[in-house]
Amino acid sequence: MRLLLLCHSFNSLAQRLWVELAADGHDLSVEFDVNDRVTDEAVAAWQPDAIVAPFLKRRIADEVWRRLTCLVVHPGIVGDRGPSALDWALQEGAVEWGVTVLRANAEMDAGDVYATATFPLRAATKSSVYRNEVADAAVTAVREALAKLAAGVAPTPLAETRSLAPSGEPAATARGRLRPL
Repeated sequence: MRLLLLCHSFNSLAQRLWVELAADGHDLSVEFDVNDRVTDEAVAAWQPDAIVAPFLKRRIADEVWRRLTCLVVHPGIVGDRGPSALDWALQEGAVEWGVTVLRANAEMDAGDVYATATFPLRAATKSSVYRNEVADAAVTAVREALAKLAAGVAPTPLAETRSLAPSGEPAATARGRLRPL
């Protein structure tokens, strides 16, 4: 598959996905998401089958996500939204956390869900968890999302996932929710 990695910076997660997806045989290009014009130019030049966004600080432009599947890699459990997902999990002492791959839409972190992967959350620094457990879960979830995309499997609407616990088991209320910075 021809993929464009769209990211704010080529951080450890973006680098890990680049290496793993290239090893899987995908054709890759990377673009820094600095403004809509640059993103539009990158899409026009590379003509990807899909965009994978492992680290963004702003919403993908409407013109892009409306015409192309954009997979946002969010370091949070299903339903979690906001820029500080992992910070909140660590601060609150969560015992399990995850990564969710969702389809970009008009609202940050609120798209339909393609895949999720969970992991035990150990007491460690954010950077250590991000470079290890988050990166491992992201690779798993992105691979699953790309397989579903290639097979024509539609993502699950976020509203239908609200009653799932991070493990995928039914729960009274999902833990994931919108959180501030």
